[in-house]
Amino acid sequence: MKIRYYADAEIREMHNHAIRLLAQLHDDHDITVEIDRIDEQHDPIPDFPGEVRRLTPEEVYERDLKRNRSLNAVIEQTPSEAFKRYGTLDIAGNVAVIDEEGTVQWASTLPGYADGYGPGAEAQTAMDFLEDITTSPSNRICVECLGLLDGDENFCPNCGNDLS
Repeated sequence: MKIRYYADAEIREMHNHAIRLLAQLHDDHDITVEIDRIDEQHDPIPDFPGEVRRLTPEEVYERDLKRNRSLNAVIEQTPSEAFKRYGTLDIAGNVAVIDEEGTVQWASTLPGYADGYGPGAEAQTAMDFLEDITTSPSNRICVECLGLLDGDENFCPNCGNDLS
């Protein structure tokens, strides 16, 4: 399993915070982290513990989001609804959980700076997800079988592992 950040978040502070959280995930929990810079607006990323690539939003959408049945099953909207707004790809600032085969199993549908979207938005924002798993990975991800949870379960629906 690895966590991928689609950089750069529009707001520099959120972008830098996401990078710090990813480095902490790598250091504290040995989770593989990587960055796809699809909208480079901020400073270079030195000393990042994972891979940093430069891709277009179109390349990322084709590779990770389009026709992804696993992702379709766990997010409220279809990937085209969530990441194509008014015909324009809007992926930067989001994060994804990638399985060992390279398939996106979950992705935030709101960037990290999406404050004020109302109740329930915290389950959809990149920053809330990163902060949750940085502090306590078992709150959102079953480490035993690497199954993704929506945050409400007390056990992994795949293996039954108690997460409470």
